[in-house]
Amino acid sequence: MNFKEFELKIEESKIINDRIGFFQKPSKSQIVSDSLIISVGGFSGISIYNIKNGEQIDYVNTLSDPKRSLLFSTFDASDFPDVYLLESKRKMIYHYNFNEKDFVKTIQLELGENTSIPVFGGKFKKYRDHFYIELNAAETSLLDPEYYRKSGEFMGVFDTEGEQIKRVIQYPRQMTYPKSHFVPDNYFSFDIYEDKLYICFPFEKYIRVYDLKGDFEKHESIPLPLKDYMDLDLIEIPEKFNPRSTPIEQRQISAIVKNLQVENGKLFLFFGINDNEQNEFYREFCSLFELDLDKITWSVQKTHIDLGEFGEFVGVSGRKLVYFDAALINKDNKFINLMIME
Repeated sequence: MNFKEFELKIEESKIINDRIGFFQKPSKSQIVSDSLIISVGGFSGISIYNIKNGEQIDYVNTLSDPKRSLLFSTFDASDFPDVYLLESKRKMIYHYNFNEKDFVKTIQLELGENTSIPVFGGKFKKYRDHFYIELNAAETSLLDPEYYRKSGEFMGVFDTEGEQIKRVIQYPRQMTYPKSHFVPDNYFSFDIYEDKLYICFPFEKYIRVYDLKGDFEKHESIPLPLKDYMDLDLIEIPEKFNPRSTPIEQRQISAIVKNLQVENGKLFLFFGINDNEQNEFYREFCSLFELDLDKITWSVQKTHIDLGEFGEFVGVSGRKLVYFDAALINKDNKFINLMIME
């Protein structure tokens, strides 16, 4: 497969100003126009920043109201200033409007006792009049070897009143009926654009494309370009993974799609790549791929880079790629980095 290659260059870098509410490493980040919206540590609040100057515009502490003390699982701000907070324990969606500075509506999700929502890190998207929510089997840990199989069709589709319309999409067979053990993780990411759902499990080596108006029984496939610096296969380990007892050298983590976004006819894949050769340093690399959906042509980052160099890819604002560096591992400040491809 032919593809172009690029390297990233910083055009602007802005130091984050936490004048209203302080946070450390964000749990989720999203770009809306010229604003960066993040969920703060433990999903206990939402903070908004101007990407042009790094100034904090607004902050909402969802734990401040004792009547609605909310520790939420994830959020979606696609309809900003309306933001939707997904809460796992109560199986609810909270509709918050930043202009009105208030919760507009509470939506109770129609879920059976055997179904739950991931407490942290689950996938969630509002598209038009539907919510698309990652689901799992109740009381089943991610460390359970049967987790992915028990989840069944893991994507729930709900209307704006919380009624479940259907469940769609199963995990790949490599996860539901694996030949060996592997380190469990949330390997995929998805987005919705022009009535199509794009989802990628890297070890399948293609992007699935589902028509929202179809039955989800079939999908189109867009092959991924392959780079020597990144092994996309699901890496096997000798025994069931245990975070307490599995030796460091056996913690071989496969590539993860940390972010998949589609905007203005361009699809972006942001990969996290574990340094499996020097696991003791807990080092992670990253790489960005761009797909032109009209021409079906790829542009691929020439070399992978340390995740701590620029931070994580959040999205696109105008013609700039927005990276958010908030790890505070080897730096004293947090940065919004506006990047271009060269």
